[in-house]
Amino acid sequence: MVYRVAYSALRRPDEAEDATQETFLRLLRYRKRFAHAADPAAFIARVAWRVALDSLRRRKVRAEVSLEQNSEVVRAMKARGKSTEEIAVSREMQKLLERLVASLPSKLRDVVRLSTVGEMQAKEIASILGIPEASVRTRLFRARALLKEKASSLLVIPMGRST
Repeated sequence: MVYRVAYSALRRPDEAEDATQETFLRLLRYRKRFAHAADPAAFIARVAWRVALDSLRRRKVRAEVSLEQNSEVVRAMKARGKSTEEIAVSREMQKLLERLVASLPSKLRDVVRLSTVGEMQAKEIASILGIPEASVRTRLFRARALLKEKASSLLVIPMGRST
């Protein structure tokens, strides 16, 4: 569970492993606080999430994704003669979607990553982020709507152009 939480934030296996190790070191260091936790699994997951976010801050990678960059990627795939179905399943589309998720506001991005990458339920995500379960569902709905809007605007073929 700790690795899944770390990986959902970091998206790099080696960094997720380091964050997992750091999580357990912090739990050992602060075991008195851990002993008083009402829900130990949620407490551990929350520590893992914070460690992963600390790692992201140290990396100082901010994903500023422009719509133009994404459009160029889609146009290049279409120029290679790929159909819409082929584009949807290609590795390049997966990278594009990852960049679209990275471009979401942090509140939405965190929920999407924990839900999709971490494969967690709303209740688990709520305990990790320290927000109500209803907020998790609302943020997921908003994030999916934004992603759908961004993705569909990229996949629209301009009129009057032949491919």
